[in-house]
Amino acid sequence: MVPERPEQQVLIEYEIPEAESVSTAAINAVSSLNDCEPWELRPLYATIDPELLDELCESQQTGTVKFVYSDFHITVENGEYLLLRPAD
Repeated sequence: MVPERPEQQVLIEYEIPEAESVSTAAINAVSSLNDCEPWELRPLYATIDPELLDELCESQQTGTVKFVYSDFHITVENGEYLLLRPAD
């Protein structure tokens, strides 16, 4: 199913490597989309607690976690994939 509105379209789908935390994956994906270095972004902890995010995603076998970071809606699916799209 194709989203009706362009802003709902996913810019990037990122499979999180086993050795990478969800919080690190979010930072790396957003910095890649912004064409900047990760340390140039606003700290993730200003939006969401990175340790809590990692623990929550590691403990879930199914489900999603959604948050907005650095002008992107980020959806974590099953702790394995990140879907990013522009924030409204």
